Amino acid sequence: MKFRLLAVLLVLVCCALTGCKTIEPANSTLKDLQEWASPEPYDSVSPAHEQRRAKAAMVQWVERYLKHEYRVVGQRFVLTAPGDTAGAAIGSKAHQYVTQNLGGAMHIDGWYDDDNYMLHVWKFGDSSPRYVAFALTRDFLPGTPERRMVGYLELESVAKN
Repeated sequence: MKFRLLAVLLVLVCCALTGCKTIEPANSTLKDLQEWASPEPYDSVSPAHEQRRAKAAMVQWVERYLKHEYRVVGQRFVLTAPGDTAGAAIGSKAHQYVTQNLGGAMHIDGWYDDDNYMLHVWKFGDSSPRYVAFALTRDFLPGTPERRMVGYLELESVAKN
């Protein structure tokens, strides 16, 4: 009896130590930004297998919108709560977090420039700058209960030859 109890306790401790999360953040800056601007459980982090086409389309659009001068090197996606239309509020929270907590400055503001997406890009540092982008679908994703996708993206400048 004690052995079973010990085995169960060991399993629970292992789960607690590993966090039992299905999605591990690849980039803590993107994770922190996402948790500030669109926290769970209201909005939900999108697993890698979900909405692959929509994610790829967003990444391609961001790189094309930025004239291929930047490429996406890190990404984290969130689906908003069903029916949520507060994209501007999420963008505002992201801007507040990046400028006040991380010391970034607005680099590109493409908030109303396209029919399909809205975009902010922030820059950190001068000598070897880092870039973080926030992209949001304007419309709900097809096949979802009125959910929009938010992309938190780390960008890298593409050197010109």
